[in-house]
Amino acid sequence: MSEATFDLVDARDSFMDTDWFHHCRQTRTPYIVIRSAETSADVLWDYVTLSPEADVRIRTDFAAFEREARAIFERCAGPDSYLRIKPTQICFDHLALDRAKRAALDLYRLVETYLSARPVMREPEHARPSLREAAASIA
Repeated sequence: MSEATFDLVDARDSFMDTDWFHHCRQTRTPYIVIRSAETSADVLWDYVTLSPEADVRIRTDFAAFEREARAIFERCAGPDSYLRIKPTQICFDHLALDRAKRAALDLYRLVETYLSARPVMREPEHARPSLREAAASIA
């Protein structure tokens, strides 16, 4: 498996349907790209390469996931940077290239924690006793 955690591409080039995209999809690893321009770089993460289980973990704990992603952005952002975030995609726009690399590595580590987390175990609705049934079992 590759040790790389992101792909660095020119902002003018396509970043979808690349060898990196296919590698991430095949290995179900975080798909993170840095799009580098002359004066700044953008960091992009897209959930498309993750397993359905990892997607469920992120959506289930999205408040914590978002909080951690925002903290990464705040550590790496410059005055002209901005953040776009949703459960399926995160973009850190207009970072200095060295900060973008740091942000990409930290973002990879964050997403990776949701790959190895224990499965989300939800109790089926019908398995939970109603309030009346719970009270009756105590009496």
